[in-house]
Amino acid sequence: MRKTPFQNAMDEFTFGEEERKSNFRFFAVFLCVLFLLLFLWNAFVSAFGVIIVDGNSMNLTLTDGQKLLMRFTTENYQAKRGDVIIVDVKKYNLKDSYGNPIDFLIKRLIAVEGDKVRCTDGQVEICYAGTSKYVPLDEPYAYYEESYDFAEYTVDAGEIFFLGDNRTDSKDSRYQEGLSQLNDLYKADDIFGVVPAWTIKQSCAN
Repeated sequence: MRKTPFQNAMDEFTFGEEERKSNFRFFAVFLCVLFLLLFLWNAFVSAFGVIIVDGNSMNLTLTDGQKLLMRFTTENYQAKRGDVIIVDVKKYNLKDSYGNPIDFLIKRLIAVEGDKVRCTDGQVEICYAGTSKYVPLDEPYAYYEESYDFAEYTVDAGEIFFLGDNRTDSKDSRYQEGLSQLNDLYKADDIFGVVPAWTIKQSCAN
């Protein structure tokens, strides 16, 4: 049975409507995906930054010139013992061996408020906050050419104690031993960010 011109026109109209609906759905999905990607990108940029290692104080974990992702610390994301941290030291007016200003340090967070820490013959020991006994710290990342020691440090309120993984070539929290440019411990508020373990592994793999 042949269709009338009216039926043919209705078929074309129906086809056109379906095509428009299909195009609308496609663009709606496309826009949703685009907004989601922009949201995720903005969240990533807000949470992470790129840092470049300058110096040898973190050998052999990190090398001079290595690029790494750093996650900014926030109220909900804080550094913990064992983390590789970025310390903002601009307010201390530190200088390198050439007299250039040092803005940031990259080190290993060893002890936090309430801890006590010491080292004998290369073995770092910690008396954790709320305890009374020293325990040896397992440090597979630590590197040193000869044995080293440092006296006991008590980490007071709002303070931190950090070391470079390269214990023979690091300016860090050991002020009593002359291995710091300060005469006191750095502060927890100085921590600018944390280098996650997964980005260190990824960077080393490349």
